[in-house]
Amino acid sequence: MRLFTLIPVIFIPVILAVAGPAAAQNWQEYSYPDYSFRVSFPADPQIETTTYQITDDRAVDARVYAVHRKDAEFKVTVAELADPAPEEAALINHAIGMLSAGGEVKVNIPHRINRVFGRQLSIVQVDGTRAAVALFDYNGRLYQIEGKSLPAGNDATADAIRFVQSLTFTGGGSNRSADDIRAAQGACSAAGPGGAGSGVAASGAPIPPDSARLELRCRRRQTFAALVSALNSGDLPGAQSAYASLSEIQGSGQERFANPNGPFAQAVSQIGQALRSGDLSGAQRALSSLPRGRGAIREP
Repeated sequence: MRLFTLIPVIFIPVILAVAGPAAAQNWQEYSYPDYSFRVSFPADPQIETTTYQITDDRAVDARVYAVHRKDAEFKVTVAELADPAPEEAALINHAIGMLSAGGEVKVNIPHRINRVFGRQLSIVQVDGTRAAVALFDYNGRLYQIEGKSLPAGNDATADAIRFVQSLTFTGGGSNRSADDIRAAQGACSAAGPGGAGSGVAASGAPIPPDSARLELRCRRRQTFAALVSALNSGDLPGAQSAYASLSEIQGSGQERFANPNGPFAQAVSQIGQALRSGDLSGAQRALSSLPRGRGAIREP
């Protein structure tokens, strides 16, 4: 099957997050104001104090909030970054390395919750475990949220994605300065060897976020790149996770299709329908039908 080759400018219609068995679970939101976050679990989480390895030779105090099921695991780790704290990129990259040890990172894209910026990942382990993950360096802490669909039992991918998407930071703070935000202008188009989905500038530095329209457009392009990559590689959970992220981005409502009934809008809608039903082949066919060329897909 000839699949779609990524082009640099896209506009995505309003899309719905992947839904599944999670809707039947008794999910409840839990608030932890002392640690500035809220998150939804399918049951009361166990809380323990432990340590977290922030570099190869340094561990710090951490708290873990977790629910374990036969088919899934849901966990939030909050690590205290005592001085001297590692530089953000090094901290996040070390965390990704630990999370993906023995497995493969299928999706690695910028992520944002309110004004807190981080990374979102989809990781597949050799035993078939699939993990949706988000990482944030915020307010002197590393926040690591993981939703895992385990090989045994039913496919819990939808639950894993729902869990990661439920994280909310409280207090209204940000982990970016005004200078960082201004520095983002033009960075998205200067993506490095990984293309628009790499999340790094040509210099190798992380692309800083921009406010409003530019930041939204950059994140949407990177997330769509992750969706294309996941579909081309046959990674259904990764595609579902990327599509769910696109739903969150598009929810801002800042940009719409000039022609919501056009062929591009219809093709993207078909991708979403197929992913919601777990039809990887159908999503790939819809992807291959997307109009080719910049002029064909850039909505005025």
